[in-house]
Amino acid sequence: MSERLTKGGFTVKNDPYIVATYLNAKERDNWIADGTSPIVTISRQRGAEGQAIAFRTAEILTEMSHGVQPWIVVDKDIAERVIEDHHLPKQVSSFFSDEQTLSIEEHLEGILGISVPSATRVQDMTRTIIKLARLGHVIFVGRAAHVITAKFPRAVHVRIIGSFDRRVERLAETNQCSLDEAAAEVRKVDNQRRHFVSTHFHSDLDDATRYDMIFNRDRLSVQESARLIAQLVSSPDFREKEARKLVELRRQVLGS
Repeated sequence: MSERLTKGGFTVKNDPYIVATYLNAKERDNWIADGTSPIVTISRQRGAEGQAIAFRTAEILTEMSHGVQPWIVVDKDIAERVIEDHHLPKQVSSFFSDEQTLSIEEHLEGILGISVPSATRVQDMTRTIIKLARLGHVIFVGRAAHVITAKFPRAVHVRIIGSFDRRVERLAETNQCSLDEAAAEVRKVDNQRRHFVSTHFHSDLDDATRYDMIFNRDRLSVQESARLIAQLVSSPDFREKEARKLVELRRQVLGS
């Protein structure tokens, strides 16, 4: 489907054209995957519209590069499409296979200092996030990506929050349900997300020190939040020194 789904006037689904353009841009750059390209992670409370902010941020960042470097949002289906779509260029398949000089485990446990969770499903998810993060120019929504990519030098980690009542009202309006139903949904999903991050990554989802920016949706709109994120990501000084250090460390480890 090529139609772009919108929510409140903002894109909430990757446009297939953008995905194709993203892949073409990475092929043009010979699938450089050194982990020094910028990425964004967005952790959000239920009803805070974190997904809408993610897609608007991707649009702004793509526009800022004049389309030369498209950004994509890693939602529920994009990773599977990148990995499993056999119609993509051969370079994609080889990149997402195990034919790499530095394994994912070595990348995580050695250079990044992160241990891969043992649960198979979570492990697969972690591997996918790391692989996409190494390519760069992606925005991850949820899935503990802020923990998994914590040591990536040019990662911007964002938390989207809001008052309980306002989030309930927003969700009730979006889902066309009662306030009681929306409140139950907000409580359930927020608890599930905290439990997931705590159980598999031994981290507190609400720990403010894990994030570079925290936005209160009671005070900032989707557009305002997205523009502030894009400004930090596009800053020429944002963690450039850390990125150069990682390149040098990889050179020493790999000997090239």
